[in-house]
Amino acid sequence: MKKRMAWMILAMGLISMALGGSVFAAGDTLVVVQEAEPVGLDIMQSSIQTTMSVGYNINDTLLKPMEDATVQPGLAEKWEKVDDLTWKFTLIKGATFHNGEPINAAAIKFSFDRILSDGLKSPHKGKLSSFKELKVIDDNTFTITMNQPYAPGLYMLAQYLFIVPPAYVQKVGDAEYNLNPVGSGAYKLDKWVKGQEILLTAYDKYYGPKPAYKKLVFKGIPEESSRIAALLTGEADVISGVPVHQRQKVLDSGKAYLTDQMGSMNYLGLNTYEKPFSDVKVRQAVNQAINRPLINKALFKDKAILCNGPISPRTLGADPSLKPYAYDPAQVKKLLADAGYPNGFETRLAYGTYMPQIQEQAEAIAADLAKVGIKVTLEPFERAVMWDRYKNKQHQMYIYFWDDAPEPDRYMYSLFHSKSRDYYYKNETVDQLLEKGRTTLDPAARLKVYNELDRYLYQDAPWVYLYVIPEVYAVSNAVDYKGLRDGYLIMNTARPKK
Repeated sequence: MKKRMAWMILAMGLISMALGGSVFAAGDTLVVVQEAEPVGLDIMQSSIQTTMSVGYNINDTLLKPMEDATVQPGLAEKWEKVDDLTWKFTLIKGATFHNGEPINAAAIKFSFDRILSDGLKSPHKGKLSSFKELKVIDDNTFTITMNQPYAPGLYMLAQYLFIVPPAYVQKVGDAEYNLNPVGSGAYKLDKWVKGQEILLTAYDKYYGPKPAYKKLVFKGIPEESSRIAALLTGEADVISGVPVHQRQKVLDSGKAYLTDQMGSMNYLGLNTYEKPFSDVKVRQAVNQAINRPLINKALFKDKAILCNGPISPRTLGADPSLKPYAYDPAQVKKLLADAGYPNGFETRLAYGTYMPQIQEQAEAIAADLAKVGIKVTLEPFERAVMWDRYKNKQHQMYIYFWDDAPEPDRYMYSLFHSKSRDYYYKNETVDQLLEKGRTTLDPAARLKVYNELDRYLYQDAPWVYLYVIPEVYAVSNAVDYKGLRDGYLIMNTARPKK
């Protein structure tokens, strides 16, 4: 009994050390634990989920994105369509950045020009590439023009045009701003103690509804069990990265509940620029070599949604006539032989260690591929290394994920258009369909374009289409919080439960 008690005390101590030893979940403080610490805090410079979640609490956008791809007022109180290429915006009056700089049309223009600049190399630049120019009319009014009609324009501005203070950014530079950002959101950065915590405090001059908690703390704990233990012992209020097999434990504790997050659309990317994946037969073979229904049953208790193609089944444009690639080892061997690989081949599979249940997924995929002669070397990487190798085209196969957002252009253009990331796939037909999809304003006609795109990429198979895993946050019973489908931990709606 003494040994057991000693072990419990030791475990609690380890959790406390991982959480940085600060004051937790007490009264006016909300503690949020993610799977990893952000690599930086400038939301313009990163598309990594942990950075984005912190950044959305510090930064604000012109408009607020809704879960049905519509928008609501943000820093812009109203807007009007001038013509098919132009929108006119009017800002709310009196809003300021956390350092007191005014939020005016000049600040919006600075932010617009910065995110689209070549120098910043923002990963969000491609998402806003349809926008051409922002012209200031007066302090509170400006227009944004597009290169061509852009159907999801307002939604994409709501998601990715983050507003930053011109004078401060110019004074400190991009590198320093990535460590000490100043925004205009409901919370401002107090301090970032690397390896421990990011402390935010409520901005008392915020133009919108004031958050219920005066302090917001973000922490990163990679181990699933440690995150859950932190929640159940009261050391954390909200945690992300709750794997399917641990969710019942949270519910059975009686101390916390689950709330929806995004759907994590996991996919197996292939480097189509190099052999063997430059051959479409090999890519189709790998799609049929993985027993996704069995993985779904074993790892996700049949709660995952098998993907028919690259567009999430829950996103506008997914072609309902497509069926998931069938598990067919005999057909795989035939396709491999036709492609010149009768005895299979060797390859590498990279994955980020921070992803929930990723080790089990990678091992299951490797085991299935081994059955058809494809010998896989697993390459687990921590988040920053995985991302750097991804950008530098160093992966052969890689497991990544994207949220199944309601707007297809949000991720399809970024991941597949040759003028966006251009990391592992380039196809002229796909480029043309992506361009057509974003410029077609009629909803019915636009749906048909994305259906066609979905079918084309299904056949060309630059990915192995895996599954959408419905994700959840776990939340303390003391906190009232509803997760967002976008998957970002925007905490100004959290409230103490009465």
